[in-house]
Amino acid sequence: MKGNSGVDGYPERFALDCEEGKLLDGAERILVACSGGPDSIALALLLAAYPGPPGGSRPEILIGHLNHSIRGEDADLDESFVREFAAELGCRFINARLSPATGEEPGGLLSEGRARQLRYGVFADWARELRLDCIATGHHRDDQHETILLRLCRGTGIAGLAGIPPVRTLENTGGRTRLVRPLLGWSRAELLDYLASREQGFRTDQTNTSLDIPRNRVRHEVLPLLEEHVHPGVRSSLSHLAGQAADLQEDLESLAGGALHAARLADERAGRISLACAELSAWPPGVRREVYAAVARELGPAEGFFTRRQFDSIEGVLGSLQGRAGADLGGGLRVERAGEHIEFSLAPLDEPQAPPVEDVLLQVDGEPVTWGGWSLSARREAWGGPCSDPFEEWVDEYSIGDGLLVRGRLPGDRVWPLGAPGSKKLKEFLRESGVSSPGRDGIPLVVSGEKIVWVVGQRLCQPFSISSAESRAVRLQAQRIEETA
Repeated sequence: MKGNSGVDGYPERFALDCEEGKLLDGAERILVACSGGPDSIALALLLAAYPGPPGGSRPEILIGHLNHSIRGEDADLDESFVREFAAELGCRFINARLSPATGEEPGGLLSEGRARQLRYGVFADWARELRLDCIATGHHRDDQHETILLRLCRGTGIAGLAGIPPVRTLENTGGRTRLVRPLLGWSRAELLDYLASREQGFRTDQTNTSLDIPRNRVRHEVLPLLEEHVHPGVRSSLSHLAGQAADLQEDLESLAGGALHAARLADERAGRISLACAELSAWPPGVRREVYAAVARELGPAEGFFTRRQFDSIEGVLGSLQGRAGADLGGGLRVERAGEHIEFSLAPLDEPQAPPVEDVLLQVDGEPVTWGGWSLSARREAWGGPCSDPFEEWVDEYSIGDGLLVRGRLPGDRVWPLGAPGSKKLKEFLRESGVSSPGRDGIPLVVSGEKIVWVVGQRLCQPFSISSAESRAVRLQAQRIEETA
């Protein structure tokens, strides 16, 4: 352990962590995102004792609290607790309150993805309004382990295996504000010990015990089982994996920077980036992926835009033997091949589009999943006859094989709408259905294998329909998240 041993040495250890990671260098105003739980309370105490970087001055510490308004009186008590805690520390208190209808799922739970989206939107608002240099969150080593396991289960890449980064630029702040996690080297047990030594109370969110939330199941069941029955040092192994993945990702990004420089053509127009195919093809796929991601970021789509599906589409265009080929990547971004170069362009849109999101598995009788701004579920039920609701459909269980996936549209997608004589291009079907071009990428598709089962809100596909009352039925339901209660 760095610094003095034991709990008394924790403030010194914290300062050394910040110094070695250069997390807070140059920061004059830092806001602690404080829920009232033990992690963020411990972080606030440690930052309040932080003297500042060597040769620098002590930064101003603000305490920010976000009330999601979905836990009733408990949420209000959390807010009051944090307000009083900030006053005791002598820190300015900042709060925001969301409408109960902004993201609640059935059962009163907020999906992790939706909660993150709402939370970071508020952070960006605070950063701009208060001219913050840093926003600090209480993510710790146990959070890192849980995140890596969850990402492994969802099929992550190298960047995902790197886990939660200790520092990054906060989106939509013009590059001014850093998001920092100074406690990633600390365990949950250490933070609790520190609070006990200070006789500092905290709030407990009861939803953290709900096994309906995947992260909680990993925390309370999966990791303890792995430690007991597979490998007692699994947490250390996950930390080691994250470190190696972070190093590899840094190397890939460095190589991608060189590849992008070598392949980039000089005769570019505004909103367009052209790359030489020969130069690009000389690099391995992993490097090309980072090149494409860098191009997408430069042209404008938000962070998190680039997915495996977009990579496959671009690779198809790059490898095309045709004189001209192209693909829409979503969010107004398009790639085209013309001769010996490929060109990325960001088309102006009549209305803003959300960036594509990663595919998600939809398990029959599993928990609802979120895709974009939608919540979707699949449950075995007795067939209730034809649906009048466009956001509800029945499918034959035996027709969907091993499972279902929710994704966005891809080039070449075809559908066989229920009642139609045969299949047609999805693009043609959506146009005939009156769906405007800007809105097509936001429609979730439920698929089985490579076949589309349901175009949500539009039509079920013929091969998956219920053939008789004796069929084993699966009820598919979809709802916009902002409409859930």
